[in-house]
Amino acid sequence: MNDLELEITSKAYNDIEIMSDYIAKDNKTAATKFVKLFYKTFKTLCKHPYLGKSREDFTYLDVKFYIVKRNYLIIYRTIDNKTLRILRILTTYQEVCSIL
Repeated sequence: MNDLELEITSKAYNDIEIMSDYIAKDNKTAATKFVKLFYKTFKTLCKHPYLGKSREDFTYLDVKFYIVKRNYLIIYRTIDNKTLRILRILTTYQEVCSIL
């Protein structure tokens, strides 16, 4: 299977920006590492889109959840086995069910 193309929604971009800005207030280097970690994870998910788990207890939507560093959720879906669409990046402290 070829790698899926990556598509990141504007909401997901905004999620990353908000989180990295918050981290950068205390440590700009950590914020940069944080963003790089997510893009590295996106590449991994493009190669292995079935790593994430479906969570019917969170949502009826056809999405998968992938946990990063215990406190962050990448919420994504595959489109026609060609594209990996990153929908949101949320923390486990947020009300995930109500946001989706």
